[in-house]
Amino acid sequence: MELLEDRGDSDPAARAMAAHMRTDLERLDRVAHRFERIGHDPKLEPVDVTVMVDRIAGYFRSRVPTLANTITIDVTHADGPLVVQGDLVLLEWVIEVLVKNAVDALAGHGGHIALSTRMRPEGGACIRVADDGPGVPRDLRVRVFDPGFSTKEGGWGIGLSLARRIVHENHHGRLSLVPTERGATFDVTLH
Repeated sequence: MELLEDRGDSDPAARAMAAHMRTDLERLDRVAHRFERIGHDPKLEPVDVTVMVDRIAGYFRSRVPTLANTITIDVTHADGPLVVQGDLVLLEWVIEVLVKNAVDALAGHGGHIALSTRMRPEGGACIRVADDGPGVPRDLRVRVFDPGFSTKEGGWGIGLSLARRIVHENHHGRLSLVPTERGATFDVTLH
């Protein structure tokens, strides 16, 4: 990375590529350390969910198809800065799982992913991740959070079950699949 960054001083394309690669390396480092956090008390601190959601959307926007089978990712915030007490590393993991699942659902077809945040009237925040893909068949909706359950070929079935555990056990919130006519919509409710 350092050699590439040094060579990129005169080449804007190389500079941009090095920046993307640096972001990927930092993400891989965070991912590698996430599993250490499971099973321990969460490190609760103020987390601005709007900033977190914007950062995750930006990360995925630069990595989804934009020519054939285009996937667009939009973000809306109903309120200004929205701060909750949470473990940023674990909450990022939850939202990344939901966005990654949406990207996978749209792969080969293209479509739209919408992320949104809003303040809950009783306090806390709701983060919604919705896509306009094929959705989850009605008869399988009750199983999507079961460990080992996956609709993806070769899927391990740990993403959604782990995300739900993080939200429920570490943040005393709720992760739910919202009934929709088209696509899949997940709500993360934090107190």
